[in-house]
Amino acid sequence: MQYWSKLSVVQKESLLGVAKTYVQSGETVEPVGDRRKRMILEDRQNYLQGIDTFCSWEQVKQMAANKEKRSAL
Repeated sequence: MQYWSKLSVVQKESLLGVAKTYVQSGETVEPVGDRRKRMILEDRQNYLQGIDTFCSWEQVKQMAANKEKRSAL
């Protein structure tokens, strides 16, 4: 509340608008670990299906063994 009194009317309205939109969206914030796991599983599924393959398995192994080859990412 100490910061609230320092805000202008426009800033307060803007902040309230953001909060209102967030509450109305009903979205829950996904924890970073869960998000990372979901993304890895999606990438794995895409790879297994041949969709959006970024690197071949051989390229991944080479990048893991040689730091110089990682700069392509």
